[in-house]
Amino acid sequence: MKIKVYGKVHLSGTSKKTGNKYDFIQLHTLVPQRGVDGQAAKTLSISPDIINYDAIVIGKDLDVEVDFDGRIVSARPADSKF
Repeated sequence: MKIKVYGKVHLSGTSKKTGNKYDFIQLHTLVPQRGVDGQAAKTLSISPDIINYDAIVIGKDLDVEVDFDGRIVSARPADSKF
């Protein structure tokens, strides 16, 4: 599936509430959604183990593969040749 990246942020640290560490990239995109005229804003989380933050270019497409629950399991720039 192709998604266009409209925004990104790399979030990492330790939760003040639980003390658990976190490290993920948040992607902002627009997607079709049933019942929505036009497109719906969607925020997706992806592990930095899947794709390097610098490889994600705002305004460009990413090819992503999702699992049954909709979590991203692989990603690469849409214009890459592999």
